[in-house]
Amino acid sequence: MTTITHSHTATVTAMYEAFGRGDIDGILSHLSENVTWDVTEEPWSLHAADVPWARPRRGHAGVREFFDIVGAWTYERFEVRDMLESPTQVAVELRMTAQLPNGARIDEAVIHLWTFGEDGLVVALRRMLDTAANIAAARG
Repeated sequence: MTTITHSHTATVTAMYEAFGRGDIDGILSHLSENVTWDVTEEPWSLHAADVPWARPRRGHAGVREFFDIVGAWTYERFEVRDMLESPTQVAVELRMTAQLPNGARIDEAVIHLWTFGEDGLVVALRRMLDTAANIAAARG
């Protein structure tokens, strides 16, 4: 087993900072090649409604597709409110407000659950979103 000498919260913070700069490669550098992004075993109504930014994705190419979508949004607020860390996960409470290209607006509290592998890279992200707000925003 590899010993990780940095905190997972520092890694997550670095990824949010990279997002703020539009540095997608900076985010990908912290992700496993086989990362899963909003891949769930249970039924998720955002998947059923085919919300484009909530589709399950795998690997760096899939994550890049996600950022192609949300990178086109205009963010009024993207505020990290708190982080909780365990040996394998970081839970992040966010407050986000964004204008979408289709004219819709999202204003919501979000939870991101980042899961780390033994090598210190992110192996999974699961987001808990306002389902109704995201479906309505996707429909414009």
